[in-house]
Amino acid sequence: MAASNSNLDLAFAMDCTSSMDSYITSAKNNIRVIIDEITAKEMITIRLALIEYRDHPPQDSTFVTRVHSFTNTVMEMKGWLEQCSAHGGGDGPEAVADALHDALNLSWRSDAAKICILISDAPPHGLVRAGDGFPDGCPAGHDPLNIVRKMAEKNITLYTVGVEPPIVPYRDFFMTIAHITGGQYVPMVDANRLAQMIIGGVREEISIDRVMNATKRDIAREMRKAASDGVDDIETAKRLQRVFSDKNVVVNRMKNEAGAPSKVAEECYSKCVGMSDIQQQYKQTQTVSHTKPAEMDYKLEEEKTVSLEQAKRIVQKAKNWDYSNIDEAEKNGNTPCKYGTNCHDHSEYHRARFSHPENDNLSTQRKHETKSSHHNTQHRDTHRTTQKDSNRIPCKHEERCHDHSEYHRAKYSHPENESRRTPCKHKENCHDHSVSHREAFSHPETGDHRIKCKHGSNCYDNSDYHRTKYSHPNMSS
Repeated sequence: MAASNSNLDLAFAMDCTSSMDSYITSAKNNIRVIIDEITAKEMITIRLALIEYRDHPPQDSTFVTRVHSFTNTVMEMKGWLEQCSAHGGGDGPEAVADALHDALNLSWRSDAAKICILISDAPPHGLVRAGDGFPDGCPAGHDPLNIVRKMAEKNITLYTVGVEPPIVPYRDFFMTIAHITGGQYVPMVDANRLAQMIIGGVREEISIDRVMNATKRDIAREMRKAASDGVDDIETAKRLQRVFSDKNVVVNRMKNEAGAPSKVAEECYSKCVGMSDIQQQYKQTQTVSHTKPAEMDYKLEEEKTVSLEQAKRIVQKAKNWDYSNIDEAEKNGNTPCKYGTNCHDHSEYHRARFSHPENDNLSTQRKHETKSSHHNTQHRDTHRTTQKDSNRIPCKHEERCHDHSEYHRAKYSHPENESRRTPCKHKENCHDHSVSHREAFSHPETGDHRIKCKHGSNCYDNSDYHRTKYSHPNMSS
């Protein structure tokens, strides 16, 4: 099921053999920028994990995998990357299956969006027998196809970053394992673009996760109808795309035209039972990439309509939903809101569609007979016992804020701080709205929270913006 909270668990599985030095360095230098950008734009809390992998002995005698479990701090993640070095690597294939196995078994939170980014320039053992020290697959018995199917069941989305040109002969395999989880394969030829790709991919996944949470009943209905009609995944995706279009649903979209899964990845390899099956059918892709490096731009396009490729990925993710939970929510009348008691959307549409749990630490003990009272902002504010207004987001301007619009004050909280300021001698007639003045002097609240226009009744600016921000005396007399 889609995440029910504004949390993100983000894990990286990195090939740490000698050929990957530039990518390790790029991740090390940009991890703080990556996390700051994601948290600032998405208002989400992040935990980070890192899995370093190399190969089994005798090909590599250092380590097979090294696991760093989830942390809340960027500095700890940066410390892990500082200690990470590119070394070794024997035969062509590496311990990809072991890295995926360790990623699957991290302590993922059930209420978080879950993304794993695998960065590799070599195939797993058991894909192509020639030149493989372990042609029958991972010595530990891990099967990548089985693992990614379990990841899909746990709603972990896998992004596979293929370092090209070395990965090109195995591109279809990496497309396959990403496709199974509803993720993406991302071709990479320049380590300097890694940060842009991570930011774009993660922000796209967060937006898709939120859309799936908000439209889960629509998705469930279309998935069931498609199964009843006997149509394939592509037709199902087209139907979903039309539903999203009718509802004006928008998502973020990272530019990744070269990463769309091939037909053989979607229709053949993803249907294979395991590595032994895929090895029998696997044919190496032509080793010349037809994608020019200049076209690999991972720019994020915000608030775009849902593309067919995105709809196809949503279909893959929805295959692993527990539809009994959706049926129960349907029977109860509305879907649980992903933000729970911290939701600040009090619109009638939202409150009618989504339910919000009572939180004993924040609400009064008395039970309310109807849900309708919780559609009212004043009611929700009244029945809070904490001094912290958790219904609203703290305003970044705090007590310096001079936006008194009803919309702004309903969405953002502002600390009381009048005692630290001197009353302004002009009181409500003051039209000095500089930050320095408003920090130094307090101004009494009036019924009209707009600023008095300095031109008074002589003002001739009748624009909606001006009249909403500034008040004008009634001079009709």
